[in-house]
Amino acid sequence: MSMLPFKDPVILDFHTHKVRNGDNPGIVEVVSLHLGKGQPPEGFYTIGKHPWWTEEVLTPDEEDQLKTHFARPNCIALGEMGLDNLKGPSMETQMEILRSQLRVAKELRAPVIIHCVRAYHQLLQIKNEFPEITRWCIHGYGRNATLAQQLTDAGFFLSLMPQLHHVDKYSQLLHAVPANRLFLETDSMPDVSIENIYLQASKALNVPIEKLKEQFIDNANNFFTHELAGKDRTVNW
Repeated sequence: MSMLPFKDPVILDFHTHKVRNGDNPGIVEVVSLHLGKGQPPEGFYTIGKHPWWTEEVLTPDEEDQLKTHFARPNCIALGEMGLDNLKGPSMETQMEILRSQLRVAKELRAPVIIHCVRAYHQLLQIKNEFPEITRWCIHGYGRNATLAQQLTDAGFFLSLMPQLHHVDKYSQLLHAVPANRLFLETDSMPDVSIENIYLQASKALNVPIEKLKEQFIDNANNFFTHELAGKDRTVNW
Protein backbone atom coordinates (compact mmCIF):
# COMPACT_ATOMS: atom_id res chain seq x y z
CA MET A 1 0.00 0.00 0.00
CA SER A 2 1.42 3.39 -0.99
CA MET A 3 2.55 5.80 1.70
CA LEU A 4 1.30 8.69 -0.45
CA PRO A 5 -0.26 11.18 -0.57
CA PHE A 6 1.22 13.38 2.12
CA LYS A 7 -1.66 14.17 4.45
CA ASP A 8 -0.40 16.82 6.87
CA PRO A 9 1.15 20.27 6.26
CA VAL A 10 4.65 19.44 7.48
CA ILE A 11 8.02 20.91 6.54
CA LEU A 12 9.28 19.04 3.48
CA ASP A 13 12.98 18.61 2.68
CA PHE A 14 12.53 17.68 -0.98
CA HIS A 15 16.06 16.37 -1.53
CA THR A 16 18.63 15.16 0.96
CA HIS A 17 21.06 12.25 1.19
CA LYS A 18 20.67 11.17 4.78
CA VAL A 19 18.02 11.24 7.47
CA ARG A 20 18.69 14.05 9.94
CA ASN A 21 15.23 14.60 11.40
CA GLY A 22 13.90 11.09 11.76
CA ASP A 23 12.61 11.80 15.26
CA ASN A 24 10.76 14.98 14.28
CA PRO A 25 7.20 14.27 13.04
CA GLY A 26 6.96 17.85 11.78
CA ILE A 27 9.62 17.28 9.10
CA VAL A 28 9.49 14.91 6.12
CA GLU A 29 12.76 14.19 4.32
CA VAL A 30 12.99 12.63 0.85
CA VAL A 31 16.30 10.78 0.74
CA SER A 32 18.10 10.39 -2.58
CA LEU A 33 20.00 7.09 -3.01
CA HIS A 34 22.50 6.10 -5.68
CA LEU A 35 21.63 2.68 -7.05
CA GLY A 36 23.81 0.05 -5.39
CA LYS A 37 25.01 2.32 -2.59
CA GLY A 38 23.42 2.41 0.83
CA GLN A 39 20.23 0.97 2.27
CA PRO A 40 16.77 2.46 1.74
CA PRO A 41 15.42 4.41 4.71
CA GLU A 42 12.13 3.65 6.39
CA GLY A 43 10.74 6.94 5.13
CA PHE A 44 10.43 8.35 1.64
CA TYR A 45 13.25 7.94 -0.86
CA THR A 46 14.16 8.19 -4.53
CA ILE A 47 16.74 6.12 -6.40
CA GLY A 48 18.80 6.51 -9.55
CA LYS A 49 22.33 6.69 -10.92
CA HIS A 50 24.07 10.02 -10.35
CA PRO A 51 26.17 11.20 -13.33
CA TRP A 52 29.29 11.64 -11.19
CA TRP A 53 29.54 7.94 -10.39
CA THR A 54 28.18 6.34 -13.55
CA GLU A 55 30.18 5.29 -16.60
CA GLU A 56 27.75 2.94 -18.38
CA VAL A 57 24.08 2.81 -19.35
CA LEU A 58 21.80 0.70 -17.19
CA THR A 59 22.25 -3.04 -17.42
CA PRO A 60 19.14 -5.26 -17.53
CA ASP A 61 19.83 -6.20 -13.91
CA GLU A 62 19.98 -2.53 -12.88
CA GLU A 63 16.73 -1.87 -14.71
CA ASP A 64 15.14 -4.67 -12.67
CA GLN A 65 16.59 -3.21 -9.48
CA LEU A 66 15.04 0.18 -10.20
CA LYS A 67 11.69 -1.45 -10.87
CA THR A 68 11.91 -3.43 -7.64
CA HIS A 69 12.66 -0.29 -5.66
CA PHE A 70 9.87 1.71 -7.26
CA ALA A 71 7.39 -1.02 -6.37
CA ARG A 72 8.02 -0.26 -2.69
CA PRO A 73 5.49 2.12 -1.11
CA ASN A 74 8.14 4.55 0.14
CA CYS A 75 10.11 4.83 -3.13
CA ILE A 76 8.35 7.76 -4.75
CA ALA A 77 10.50 8.79 -7.74
CA LEU A 78 13.54 7.83 -9.81
CA GLY A 79 16.69 9.91 -9.47
CA GLU A 80 18.71 11.73 -9.00
CA MET A 81 19.92 11.29 -12.53
CA GLY A 82 21.13 13.83 -15.02
CA LEU A 83 23.87 15.77 -16.73
CA ASP A 84 26.96 17.59 -15.44
CA ASN A 85 29.35 19.50 -17.67
CA LEU A 86 31.88 19.89 -14.85
CA LYS A 87 32.22 16.34 -13.57
CA GLY A 88 31.67 12.79 -14.79
CA PRO A 89 32.13 11.07 -18.17
CA SER A 90 31.67 12.78 -21.52
CA MET A 91 28.40 14.60 -22.14
CA GLU A 92 27.53 12.15 -24.91
CA THR A 93 27.95 9.25 -22.48
CA GLN A 94 25.99 11.03 -19.77
CA MET A 95 23.12 11.66 -22.17
CA GLU A 96 22.93 7.97 -23.06
CA ILE A 97 23.03 6.99 -19.38
CA LEU A 98 20.23 9.46 -18.66
CA ARG A 99 18.15 8.12 -21.53
CA SER A 100 18.56 4.57 -20.22
CA GLN A 101 17.09 5.63 -16.87
CA LEU A 102 14.33 7.68 -18.45
CA ARG A 103 13.21 4.66 -20.45
CA VAL A 104 12.57 2.90 -17.13
CA ALA A 105 10.78 5.96 -15.75
CA LYS A 106 8.62 6.05 -18.86
CA GLU A 107 7.66 2.40 -18.40
CA LEU A 108 6.88 2.91 -14.72
CA ARG A 109 5.17 6.29 -15.22
CA ALA A 110 7.49 7.55 -12.51
CA PRO A 111 8.44 11.14 -11.69
CA VAL A 112 12.15 11.94 -12.09
CA ILE A 113 14.60 14.01 -10.05
CA ILE A 114 17.24 15.68 -12.21
CA HIS A 115 20.78 16.82 -11.46
CA CYS A 116 21.85 19.42 -14.03
CA VAL A 117 25.03 21.51 -14.12
CA ARG A 118 25.64 23.71 -17.17
CA ALA A 119 23.80 21.30 -19.45
CA TYR A 120 20.32 22.80 -19.69
CA HIS A 121 20.28 22.83 -23.49
CA GLN A 122 20.98 19.09 -23.57
CA LEU A 123 18.47 18.45 -20.80
CA LEU A 124 15.71 20.26 -22.68
CA GLN A 125 16.59 18.23 -25.78
CA ILE A 126 16.23 14.97 -23.87
CA LYS A 127 13.03 16.07 -22.13
CA ASN A 128 11.47 16.58 -25.56
CA GLU A 129 12.37 12.97 -26.39
CA PHE A 130 10.26 11.69 -23.46
CA PRO A 131 6.91 13.51 -23.55
CA GLU A 132 5.29 10.56 -21.77
CA ILE A 133 7.19 11.53 -18.59
CA THR A 134 5.13 14.40 -17.23
CA ARG A 135 6.82 15.07 -13.90
CA TRP A 136 10.39 16.38 -13.90
CA CYS A 137 12.08 18.27 -11.08
CA ILE A 138 15.54 19.82 -11.26
CA HIS A 139 16.95 19.67 -7.76
CA GLY A 140 19.57 22.05 -6.35
CA TYR A 141 18.68 24.83 -8.76
CA GLY A 142 20.80 27.93 -8.20
CA ARG A 143 21.10 29.68 -11.54
CA ASN A 144 19.33 32.90 -12.53
CA ALA A 145 15.66 33.83 -12.46
CA THR A 146 15.38 34.14 -16.25
CA LEU A 147 16.47 30.54 -16.81
CA ALA A 148 14.20 29.44 -13.95
CA GLN A 149 11.21 30.91 -15.77
CA GLN A 150 12.25 29.21 -19.03
CA LEU A 151 12.50 25.87 -17.26
CA THR A 152 9.15 26.12 -15.51
CA ASP A 153 7.59 27.20 -18.82
CA ALA A 154 9.04 23.96 -20.26
CA GLY A 155 7.26 21.96 -17.57
CA PHE A 156 9.92 21.50 -14.90
CA PHE A 157 9.46 21.78 -11.17
CA LEU A 158 12.45 23.41 -9.44
CA SER A 159 13.86 22.62 -6.01
CA LEU A 160 16.11 25.49 -4.97
CA MET A 161 19.66 25.11 -3.73
CA PRO A 162 20.06 26.42 -0.17
CA GLN A 163 21.50 29.94 -0.41
CA LEU A 164 21.33 31.30 3.10
CA HIS A 165 24.25 33.66 2.41
CA HIS A 166 22.93 35.01 -0.92
CA VAL A 167 19.68 36.50 0.26
CA ASP A 168 18.95 38.74 -2.73
CA LYS A 169 19.50 36.01 -5.33
CA TYR A 170 17.47 33.51 -3.32
CA SER A 171 14.63 36.00 -3.05
CA GLN A 172 14.69 36.58 -6.81
CA LEU A 173 14.44 32.86 -7.46
CA LEU A 174 11.63 32.41 -4.96
CA HIS A 175 9.63 35.11 -6.71
CA ALA A 176 10.48 33.85 -10.22
CA VAL A 177 9.26 30.28 -9.77
CA PRO A 178 5.47 29.75 -9.71
CA ALA A 179 4.33 28.68 -6.26
CA ASN A 180 2.98 25.37 -7.58
CA ARG A 181 6.29 24.47 -9.28
CA LEU A 182 8.57 25.09 -6.31
CA PHE A 183 10.30 22.99 -3.64
CA LEU A 184 12.95 23.65 -0.99
CA GLU A 185 15.77 21.31 0.03
CA THR A 186 18.96 20.96 2.07
CA ASP A 187 20.83 18.50 -0.20
CA SER A 188 22.48 17.41 3.08
CA MET A 189 24.60 20.57 3.12
CA PRO A 190 26.41 20.95 6.46
CA ASP A 191 25.17 23.61 8.86
CA VAL A 192 21.96 24.01 6.86
CA SER A 193 18.59 23.15 8.36
CA ILE A 194 15.34 22.89 6.47
CA GLU A 195 13.65 24.95 9.20
CA ASN A 196 16.00 27.87 8.52
CA ILE A 197 15.41 27.54 4.78
CA TYR A 198 11.66 27.77 5.31
CA LEU A 199 12.19 30.78 7.58
CA GLN A 200 14.28 32.52 4.91
CA ALA A 201 11.67 31.77 2.23
CA SER A 202 8.88 32.99 4.48
CA LYS A 203 10.64 36.34 5.00
CA ALA A 204 11.57 36.74 1.33
CA LEU A 205 8.05 36.00 0.09
CA ASN A 206 6.24 37.64 3.01
CA VAL A 207 4.24 34.43 3.34
CA PRO A 208 3.56 32.65 6.66
CA ILE A 209 5.44 29.38 7.15
CA GLU A 210 2.13 27.55 7.53
CA LYS A 211 1.15 28.65 4.02
CA LEU A 212 4.54 27.50 2.69
CA LYS A 213 4.03 24.11 4.31
CA GLU A 214 0.57 23.73 2.79
CA GLN A 215 1.73 24.79 -0.68
CA PHE A 216 4.78 22.54 -0.79
CA ILE A 217 2.87 19.51 0.48
CA ASP A 218 0.24 20.17 -2.20
CA ASN A 219 3.06 20.43 -4.75
CA ALA A 220 4.54 17.14 -3.51
CA ASN A 221 1.22 15.35 -3.84
CA ASN A 222 0.84 16.73 -7.36
CA PHE A 223 4.39 15.79 -8.31
CA PHE A 224 4.70 12.37 -6.72
CA THR A 225 1.14 11.10 -7.23
CA HIS A 226 0.40 12.78 -10.57
CA GLU A 227 -2.71 14.54 -9.30
CA LEU A 228 -2.21 17.35 -11.79
CA ALA A 229 -5.68 17.51 -13.29
CA GLY A 230 -6.93 21.05 -12.93
CA LYS A 231 -3.80 22.12 -11.05
CA ASP A 232 -1.24 22.43 -13.82
CA ARG A 233 -1.71 26.16 -14.13
CA THR A 234 0.58 28.89 -12.82
CA VAL A 235 -0.08 29.71 -9.19
CA ASN A 236 1.58 32.69 -7.51
CA TRP A 237 1.84 33.53 -3.84
